[in-house]
Parts: sequence; structure tokens; C-alpha cells
Amino acid sequence: MSTLTNLDLSNSTKKEEQAFHECKLHTDQGFQETERRTTGKNRIGSISFNEADELFRSWIDENTWPYDALLFDPRIFTFIFEKTSRLISNKPRGKLIPREGSDILAARINNQLLDYQWDMATNGGSMISKWALMDINTRKYGASFALCKWRYEEGPEGCLFDGPEMTVLNNRDIAHDLTATAIENCNWFQVRQYVTLQDLKSVNDQSRAKPIYKNLDKLKYALDQDKEKDKTATPGSGGDSRSTNWISRNRAIAGLETDPYGKDSTFKTIEVITEYRKNRWITFAPKHGVVLRDIDNPYKNNEIPITMLRYYTIDDDLYGLSEIEPVKSLQKAINALLCQYIDEINQQLYTPIAIGPGVRQHTLEWGKGARWIMNNPMTDFRLVESRSNAAQYFNNTYSVLVASMMNALGESSLGVSNVQPFQQDKTATEVKALQLQRNARDNFNQIFLSEAIKRQLLLWHSMNQLLLFADKNKKYYIIRIVGGDALKYFQQQGLGEESTLDAETLEQGNKAIDQVVRGNAGPGKEELQILSEASSYKFPINSGSEGTPNFVPKLQMEDGKQGAKLYVEPKDVMGNFDFTVDVESMALNSDEERKQARQAAVSLLSTNPNVVAMLAAEGMKPKFKDLFVSWLEDLGFNDAERFFEKTPSGAGGQNPLAALLGGAAGGAPGGAAAGGPPPTGIPGGTNPNAGGETSSQTPFAQPPINTSTVEQPALEKFFGQAQ
Repeated sequence: MSTLTNLDLSNSTKKEEQAFHECKLHTDQGFQETERRTTGKNRIGSISFNEADELFRSWIDENTWPYDALLFDPRIFTFIFEKTSRLISNKPRGKLIPREGSDILAARINNQLLDYQWDMATNGGSMISKWALMDINTRKYGASFALCKWRYEEGPEGCLFDGPEMTVLNNRDIAHDLTATAIENCNWFQVRQYVTLQDLKSVNDQSRAKPIYKNLDKLKYALDQDKEKDKTATPGSGGDSRSTNWISRNRAIAGLETDPYGKDSTFKTIEVITEYRKNRWITFAPKHGVVLRDIDNPYKNNEIPITMLRYYTIDDDLYGLSEIEPVKSLQKAINALLCQYIDEINQQLYTPIAIGPGVRQHTLEWGKGARWIMNNPMTDFRLVESRSNAAQYFNNTYSVLVASMMNALGESSLGVSNVQPFQQDKTATEVKALQLQRNARDNFNQIFLSEAIKRQLLLWHSMNQLLLFADKNKKYYIIRIVGGDALKYFQQQGLGEESTLDAETLEQGNKAIDQVVRGNAGPGKEELQILSEASSYKFPINSGSEGTPNFVPKLQMEDGKQGAKLYVEPKDVMGNFDFTVDVESMALNSDEERKQARQAAVSLLSTNPNVVAMLAAEGMKPKFKDLFVSWLEDLGFNDAERFFEKTPSGAGGQNPLAALLGGAAGGAPGGAAAGGPPPTGIPGGTNPNAGGETSSQTPFAQPPINTSTVEQPALEKFFGQAQ
């Protein structure tokens, strides 16, 4: 027995050593390239992370700047900020398309679930702020990365958060497979973090379970040994320092402590790296030689949990092209020109004075009416004149540089005209062409932004399928719905309606189920009561405990009918879906465009009877009220429905609006007046020409029922056939 135990321990140790050796080799290769990207070492002509931060922060190094003036034209900050503001101003609208094992209703439910989780994922900031940071980092560095994992957090009174999250990563703390050109073909991806021993003992980022990090005793021992070996360590050291890997350029520019890690002796920091593979996660402490975790991919989706945003692809590189790199020389030239101009103006205002040897230095006083003692005033004193004429050509030179830079960025500019240079500002035609160019670039960026958000939602959906109902006792997940379109759709599907079965049919069904469950025994009073309660809704949900059932509809409207609670069940998140993300809805002017479109539709329907007549000829009529309510909601009326009420149909004639939308010229109903075929159905009623024969399906076909207990799936299948 002892031999087997020792053999198992030996195999386990060898496996950990092999995993640590593989990951350490990846760390040395990957972070060596990350350091080159950070500092720009051996990368002539390209822009480093530090240089991009300096240009974005409009920072000038006083020690190396050749001019007295320190003037920075913040055009790089302006164009990055404006592009981010234009592209990311609202929440995106996602759409799921059902595939195998799913239907349209499930797609809409999952769409609302992801929308709700988007609003709840606020750890580290809102999702809008996170994607704005992703956009800014992409434009500065060429690419940005975010870690999409599940987060389960408990508090004193129970669960505080249980859902997917997204964390934007620092580009200096990631390393990737050097052969990869996209996340999808990346064999491994490493994320470096600085955590505490307390975090490792209490945090779980993979499931609802106890922390799963191992070898914490070995890690603590290694920390103590390192402290004894390092005789120069400061007493009360706080563990691993970040400055050994990189120094924050942003904090240095702001004059702050460049490395806040490793300073707290109470919460000691440990450098931990996690290598994510498609089928495996390995967490280790590279400075201490300890493997803390080696597990299979807990999400079982064969994906690295990383989403990447990249706008301009470069061959043979995971990173794209930084938008600052092509224009950094122009930005520096503009700064130099501005500082040169200011220096020359200051020199003209405070002209240097040449003084001969006969002037007594102690008698020189500056000020109005000052008197100087000189031996020969005609030769002892003269103003030093500069022959520079840079100020004379400043306007033209500055306009050319600005126009060139803004053209390179695809932004409109008030620089000189390309048609008549040095003569006048850009013509209206040129400004319009630049506007089209800017819109084209924005549209190109939106394509890649859509793909990045789509990958994030795919990762979230795969985690929902596995972890949302990981607790076997969890029968449903409640989300809140506030969108008018979503509420209307779910109401039309009957998620909040009562059952339409009559009392006699319900009684027969209850008896049939009871006979199957109880083995042809007589129906019990409690069973019939439970079945009656469950069958009172089309989509019943048991929100009570096991002993005291309490059935509620799947969709519960709130007071005022401005929102509702939707009960999501395990079967709702199953199946395959395709994702489509409408990132155009995130743009700054998307709301205004939607308002204008609905305004045009309202005007067209209310002023042009030919449109209504042509619709009536095809047996259709517009839902004017729904369109009008949507338009009012776009204008800011959150409760537009309360401004409408039904009027009783009077004997004096037809409602004029109904006559306009439901009939054609001359007051004839439908499409008859328009010369088209008569309507084939009755609005709001049944269609006598549709379907042909009535269904002969037996309402109580024998469903699969659990013979031990009356469970909810059996009830849904049973009453679903009856409905």
C-alpha cells in the first residue's frame, strides 16, 4: 500500500515539474516579446507602449526637449477620445438565431439573459466603460485583451454575485503564443496577476465550489525561504514586486508611486501566472517554482477565455497596427513648430541686450523710466536682433502639418486646401469627402468591434449552459425585463397568461395523470390541488419549496406594467445559437437616426393614404399605435402607453384614424376599395380559409411522466399538448 502511495506521489510531482517547465519556457519567450513592445528595445521605427502612453497623455520630457516652451498640441488624445465616443456611447443590441436544439422563444430568452448579465457585470466598472477602455488600448497599442470568466461571490447573507464577468487586461501583463495571428488559433495565452495569499485561499474563478488552489503550504515556505536568502530585503516586505517586470509609465507621468505592489506586509503580494489552453488551465508562481493549479478547462467549450479587439491586422503578428504609429512623427513636428513659434515670440517680447564693457553691471535696472550709466551709449548698448522668420510662415506650416495629420487619421480638418494649397481653407467638397472617409473608417472599426463582442457573448453563453444551474437545487434564475419590445413579445407568446383549458378538461387531465402516477388508484386531494394550480398557467413555475409548492407564471408583470420578472429554466439555456451583435446601436448618433426613421414612418402612414391602400390590397394593415408609442418612447416618454385608452365604438360612424389605417379611399374596408383581393382573414379573429381541416389530435396523448413524483416537466408536456 505504501509503495503505491509513494508511486502516486512521485507521478504527481513529476507531472507538476513537467507542467512548470513547459509554462516557464512559454513565460520566458512570451514576456520577452512583451517587454520589447513595452520599452521599444530593438524595435526601430515602431512605437512602444510607453511612447504611446506619453503621446496620449501629451507629455514632454523637459530634460531632452530642445525648446524653452513646453507646448503639446493634444491631437492624439483628441482623435482617440472622439473615435471612442462616437463608436461606444450605448449598450449594443444582440440577437440570437436558433440552431440545433433550440427555438425562437429560447433565443429571445437567452438574448434577455445576456442583456441582463451585461448590466450586472460591474466588477471593475460598467461594461460600457470596459469596452471604452478596450477601444482606447487598441488604438494606442494595436490590440487589447479581456479575460471572460465566471465569478461566484458569497457574502454574510448568501450569494452576492453568480454570473459571467469580463476583466480588461493590462497589455504589459499578457504573453501569447508567438506563432498565433488570432486568439482562435492561439495554443496558449498567459495572464500575469499580483494576488495575495488571502485571495488564493478564498477565491474560486471556475465554479460554485471551495477554492481549488493547491500547494499553498509550499508557496508560503518558498516565500519564507526567499526572505531569508535576500539579506537586503526591507523589514516587513510585502512579497513580490511588480517593478521587476515593468514600471508604470502612466503613474510616473502623474508623479505617483510607480510600483504600489509588494509594499504591504499584511497582505503580501505574489506574482501568479495562469496559462490558458483550450483544454487545460495551469496556474503557477514563476519566482517560487510552485504549481498552484493544473485542471481541465472547467467550461468545457474548448476555447481560451480571452476576447481580443484589433482594428488593423498585420501579417504574422497577433497585435495589429497602432493608430498612433503612423502619425507620431507629425505629432512631434507640430509640437516642435509650436514651441519654436512661442520661443521666437518670447524672444521678440523680451529681446536680449548686448552690453559693452563700459556699462556698470550693478546699475542695470529693468523697468519703465530706468536710467543706466554708460561710458558710450551709442556703442555700449544694442538690442540683439534675430534673423529667424519662422513666425512669418507659422500659419501656413502649421496648417499643412495639421491637415496632413488629420487626413492620415481620417478626421475632418480645418487645414489648408489640397486643391489650392497655402491659399484658403478646405472647400465644402473636400470637407464632405473627409466626412465620408471618417464614416468609412468608423464602419470598418465597427466590424471588428462586433466580432470581439460576439466572442465575449459566446463565451458567456457557454458558461451559462454549464454553470448557471450548477447547483442542482436551483430550478430557475430570475432576470428583470424593461424593454417594451421584449415584454410585448413574451406576452404574445403567452408566458404570463393563464391556461385556456376549461374546468372539465382540466379535471379529466388531472384524473389521467393521477391514475398514471398512483397506479390506477383514486385521485388524492393534495395531488389534484397541485395539478390544478400548475395547470392554471400556460408556463407554470414552482417558486415554492418542495413541501409547499407555489406556482407562478413564467413572466410576472410588475406594478404599472413597465417591467417584468422572467423565470429562466435550465432547458431555456440549452441548444445552439448564432450570435449577431448590432454595434451600430452603440454609436453616438444611433438614437437620432432611429428617431428620424420612425418620424418618417409616422408621417408617411398619416399623410399618404396610398401606402395604407397598398397594404390593405395585400390583406395587411399597419399597427399605427405600436409605431406611435415606439416613437414617443424614442422622444423620452417612458410610459407612453398611459396616454392611450380604448374608446367605445359609437353608432354615429367610424373612428377617423381607424378609417385611415383600416380602410381605403371612399371608406371601403380592407383592400376592396383599392381594387385588390378581399382580405383572407378577420383582423383579431380566426381565418376561415386557413388550415383547411381542424386538428384531430387527441388532447391528452400519453406523455412521458415520472412515475415516482409529479414533476414540472411532465406537467408542461401534458398541458402543452392539451393547449
